[in-house]
Amino acid sequence: MKCNIFFLLLLALSCVLTLLIGDIPFEGVWNKTIERLQGITAEWNPLLDERLPRLIILICTGASLAVAGAVLQSLFQNPLASPSILGISSGGSLAVVLIFILQLHLLHPLVLPLSAVGGSFLILGVVYGLTIMQGGAPLNNLILTGIAISTLLIAFQSFLLYTFRDHWQLIQTIAEWEVGSTIDRSWQHVHMQLPLTIIGLLGCLAYRKEMNVMALGEEEAKNLGVNVEKVRWRLFLCVALLVGGSLAALGMIAFFGLVLPHIARRLQGTDHRKLIPLCIVAGAAVLTSLDVMLRLFNLTNLSLGSLSAIGGGIFFILLLFKSQRRSTCRI
Repeated sequence: MKCNIFFLLLLALSCVLTLLIGDIPFEGVWNKTIERLQGITAEWNPLLDERLPRLIILICTGASLAVAGAVLQSLFQNPLASPSILGISSGGSLAVVLIFILQLHLLHPLVLPLSAVGGSFLILGVVYGLTIMQGGAPLNNLILTGIAISTLLIAFQSFLLYTFRDHWQLIQTIAEWEVGSTIDRSWQHVHMQLPLTIIGLLGCLAYRKEMNVMALGEEEAKNLGVNVEKVRWRLFLCVALLVGGSLAALGMIAFFGLVLPHIARRLQGTDHRKLIPLCIVAGAAVLTSLDVMLRLFNLTNLSLGSLSAIGGGIFFILLLFKSQRRSTCRI
């Protein structure tokens, strides 16, 4: 309960600061906002057309990636499972890059999030299927399979970018998207992400009890009446919706879905009835706070994606060493 209150207060503070911080003083922005709401003027407004949609995107992305990571770690009973490690983000990223190259997003903006969801779901299914086909216990080979698939996808994406290196505007667009920049985020990005986030989060919340039962083991869950495969694939789809929406709206935020579930689990425990709501609030609060920090200290050379990748990479290495140490002790 105390954890929820803390993250709610942090989220409220970061929301206020996100709306207040900007190059234009808030007093002038607020006066223009009142005129806009009263219909006196229709000109572009920093609060309504930039800061507010950016805030909604940050909240949706933080909540989505944190919940997606928590669900994956629960389904696979593996502390290293996350959208980045399993190649899900790489699959969605490659799909988005292809859409940019083919310029299909100019036909309709919704092509971007739908392709990201499709790519994420496809790679999640491929990684899961290949892991099972290996014949051993799926959980033991899951991470290696995900890393291998992710490496192949990143290599192919690099090949595409090098092939189109002379198209400067295309390369700049993809580069700004890849680093998870919040520059020029608008209501169009909100429309691309928000429906996917709502559906994905509601789906994960609906299966909290089943995830608790599945944590006891697949056979035990089946004996207790849970349709394991049906629940698993529905949750896979929810994860794809959450990751795909985040990729389309904000870009690559690596390792965020790895770190936040661990923090939430340490604070709240493993009961998904409490863990998933905490991940929603904590993910939104932390990502919004990181964006506020970058803007307060004017760290123009860093983006959310870069900051998350640096911190998450260090956390992943420490977690990997910890897991290996536990395995050695058991032996």
